[in-house]
Amino acid sequence: MALEMNLFNINHHLSQVGKGKCLISEPFSPDSYFGRSLVLITEHNEKDGTLGYILNKPIDVPFNDLFPDFPTFSAPCFMGGPVNPETIHYLHTRADLFPDCTLIKKNIFWGGDFELLKKHIADGLIKPNEIRFFLGYSGWAPNQLQQEIDDKFWIVSDIKASQIMNAHQNSWKELLHELGDSYALWANSPINPGMN
Repeated sequence: MALEMNLFNINHHLSQVGKGKCLISEPFSPDSYFGRSLVLITEHNEKDGTLGYILNKPIDVPFNDLFPDFPTFSAPCFMGGPVNPETIHYLHTRADLFPDCTLIKKNIFWGGDFELLKKHIADGLIKPNEIRFFLGYSGWAPNQLQQEIDDKFWIVSDIKASQIMNAHQNSWKELLHELGDSYALWANSPINPGMN
């Protein structure tokens, strides 16, 4: 009981919810999508709700097996979330190549024309470390995300562009450790608290 009290006696509002912020999930969620996940918020407003992409759930399938109509490419692909998992989305650092992309935060951009993307890949103008692909996305109706934060399912945090573009399975733990000692219990907690 003491461990559980300490785990939930932390600040879940380090940052204000908004575009370019990161959601860090609580450690014991059984949710297959959001358990121990980091979600980059790419849209947030009171009228339409919130949209984002899970950064640290890689799909262990080669890029061209997922997208056979693309030129040969070895960029990482991630499970973006439970909404429309048959759709593809991407974040990148190359606004110079995509005039219709959307700024998410400094040096991180969302989307752009798919035919132009294929051409840039074929021409070798974009490198795998400059782009991240996502199947599906994460979405919340207006006020839904705030309720989940109030219910202590998420911590709202800042995240650097380099952490977004280099996120991997252990990034959830690493980002919690960066937040300081108060969050070490979350970072070091077992997946099943009954095993502790």
